[in-house]
Amino acid sequence: MNDKNTKKLFDDFPEFFKHKENIQESLMAFGFECGDGWFDLIYKLCSDIKKMYNCVIPKDFYVVQVKEKFGGLRFYVTFASEEVHDLIHVAENESMYICEHCGKKGEYFYRDKLPWILTLCNDCLKKRIKDRNLDEGDYISSWQKKNKAPFKIIKVGE
Repeated sequence: MNDKNTKKLFDDFPEFFKHKENIQESLMAFGFECGDGWFDLIYKLCSDIKKMYNCVIPKDFYVVQVKEKFGGLRFYVTFASEEVHDLIHVAENESMYICEHCGKKGEYFYRDKLPWILTLCNDCLKKRIKDRNLDEGDYISSWQKKNKAPFKIIKVGE
């Protein structure tokens, strides 16, 4: 995530990221390890959590790490209530349908010759394929084809 969005989240939710400098307490020293397309989703999640706690964040609560994993958002916290974990699960599920790069509706799980899976919209997928000099079918794994997992063969020039 870019510096501007990172700063906005750190500034607006300081109690969530109070250990961002301490690598022994939190991995937030590495920032948000995902694309800017999820900024609005993460901001809304933080706002919803703050609202759930009526703006009084428990002393032991903080965010440990925010990242992309297997094409979806992961939002790890300490000492959260079941209701907060429910909010996190909803956001993590929603991320599977939001382009990690631009924030538009993401339609594809993209997997290229490196073992990386991303949720991208059609435009960002085309750009990634073009930037990596891949052929149109290179981003679809044999497992995806065999198991009819979500993918779409597109031509880069479309």
